[in-house]
Amino acid sequence: MHEFSTMQQIVAAILDEARRQHATAIYRVSLEIGELTFLGEEQLRFAFQILTEGTLLAGAELTIETLKTEVRCSCGYRGGVDYGLKEEFHLSFPLLKCPRCGGDVDILSGRECAIKNVEMEVPNAGIEK
Repeated sequence: MHEFSTMQQIVAAILDEARRQHATAIYRVSLEIGELTFLGEEQLRFAFQILTEGTLLAGAELTIETLKTEVRCSCGYRGGVDYGLKEEFHLSFPLLKCPRCGGDVDILSGRECAIKNVEMEVPNAGIEK
């Protein structure tokens, strides 16, 4: 289950930043996940719940925005592709072809896995002495 290890890295990164900022609470986490990562949202949410128990992230709201796949082809096509959702894509990446000409494409979006925003409480933030 790559969702658990992916979320483990996300949680660790957020907690590291919270420590650097001396945060006292974390309220919300927003993620951007490309559909070509084949990360399951339910599994990510479950991993988040388990991994955040007993941490500053416990009880934080998690929002996940799924980013659609977009490709570009030398024929001029720019847009989405239909690759279907197949179980074997958890083991190997699908070969994406241009829906217009069948040629090779450049992937513009859909592979993202990023922390978009974290809302945390940082005492004395922005107060200069």
